[in-house]
Amino acid sequence: MDSLDMLIIENIEKEGRISHEELSKRLNLSRPAIHNRVTKLEEQGIISGYKAEINWSMLGYKTNAMISLRVRTTNYDKFLEQLKNLKIADLIIEECHIVTGTWCILMKVRCISPLGLKSLQDELHKIDCIKETSTSLILTSVYN
Repeated sequence: MDSLDMLIIENIEKEGRISHEELSKRLNLSRPAIHNRVTKLEEQGIISGYKAEINWSMLGYKTNAMISLRVRTTNYDKFLEQLKNLKIADLIIEECHIVTGTWCILMKVRCISPLGLKSLQDELHKIDCIKETSTSLILTSVYN
């Protein structure tokens, strides 16, 4: 892996549907050379897929928040399964991370209105091992 591979990865990460032709123009390499490098990166598992970027606001999901959870449990797998099985109308749990520091879990959620956040909070407080939560509304995002 060299600096050219990193440039290919950066371009594909920003624009998943970029053509090999466009990559070859941007990086001043032949299209077959780009194709070979991309294929090698896919075979090595470095590039594992391509995804669409969704404009969630256009779908009505205009309220975004980060929710921090403080958890105390001896069965983390059971707790994580409970989180995965949470179903809240008009709310999407987009990301869920186990983190270090004061909080144990950090979730990024999208919802149609703040009422979705209230519903999620109500469900989270039903889970015994969750000791504390903190919710921060996302006002704007600088980097995506």
